Amino acid sequence: MSEKEVNLPLGIGDPDEVFSPERKVHRVSGRSGQGSDSRVVGGIREKTGQMKRFKNIFRLLVLSLLAAGVLRPAFALAQAPHVLNAGGFDAEAAGSWPVLIAQEKGLFARDGIQLRSIRTDKSMMGLLAGSFEVINGGTFAALLAAEKGADLVLAYVLCNRPPEYLVLRKPLTMLGELEGETIGIFQVPSTVHLLVKRHLQRSGLDLKKITFRATGGSRERLASLLAGQTAATLLSATYAFRAQEMGLKIIGTPADWEPIPWTAIAFRKPWAEANASLVVKYLRAIRQATLWLYDPDNFEEARRTLTSLSRLNESTVRWSLKSALDSKIYNLTKPRLDDFQSLEAWLLSESVLTQPSNLASLIDTQYYDRAVKR
Repeated sequence: MSEKEVNLPLGIGDPDEVFSPERKVHRVSGRSGQGSDSRVVGGIREKTGQMKRFKNIFRLLVLSLLAAGVLRPAFALAQAPHVLNAGGFDAEAAGSWPVLIAQEKGLFARDGIQLRSIRTDKSMMGLLAGSFEVINGGTFAALLAAEKGADLVLAYVLCNRPPEYLVLRKPLTMLGELEGETIGIFQVPSTVHLLVKRHLQRSGLDLKKITFRATGGSRERLASLLAGQTAATLLSATYAFRAQEMGLKIIGTPADWEPIPWTAIAFRKPWAEANASLVVKYLRAIRQATLWLYDPDNFEEARRTLTSLSRLNESTVRWSLKSALDSKIYNLTKPRLDDFQSLEAWLLSESVLTQPSNLASLIDTQYYDRAVKR
């Protein structure tokens, strides 16, 4: 029998060889050449139909891959969180705990914010230099910066009572025993200094009979107290608890201080105006975290979370958190201009500030109003 060749165009044949060069298909004629030819042609037609279906499927697959390659980066870009560099206090400071809870409960992440928090006592300098987009810092520092012309906006009061405790050395037990004694403070002047002075004055003590000595932060102030170098000092919650465990007397808690815008959330005004939606989302997360903290049903979970984050022992966190919540140091209301006017007047009377600032421009409640509406 003679052997005939049938040349197939490119792409007709085995799907695995779609991109192979033109191939030759051989048929061997049988007894009836005509029947064999029909079978060969029929087979070719069947394979041609299969290949058309395959090519359609292949085209759809290629298009899908191309579409995925184009859309995935755009989707990822849309979903990428906005990183906010934040300055302020660390996990040991009870005043910053709403921020930590907002982070751990995913309240920032839910609104597309990734918070990168850095512990520093120079947060205002970092904000003004552009190192931070937001800070949770002392209101006193913000007013001092505004007096010098800093273009800031205070969008929220984080703590409306100082999270500080007035502690006496042994064997003192009463505030009146402090006349003729030395009180340890951070520096002169400082927020701690002014707070103690005001409290002593309102309690009827003669400030002329009291000496104030700069002895450093809470750690150093407690050490000075234990060494008998000072008779009293203000301590943060962590160190106040330690002092109490050592038998020292706490005669002043946050509940004893009058409400005051103690710490505030501050932004550079041009940045806040250009990123208003982020400011709103940040405030919303902080406020929701504060509400969560005030819910008694969440106390134990909050205690476990803060113990892990702060690396303090469980007893310290339990005592500090309960005291903070009982004293209601965490604010939930919008910034009030008259509160800041009273604070400014006090600082002017103490010569900490030399001239009034434009508080109406500094205190902007629009972000808070939008945050609570949602």
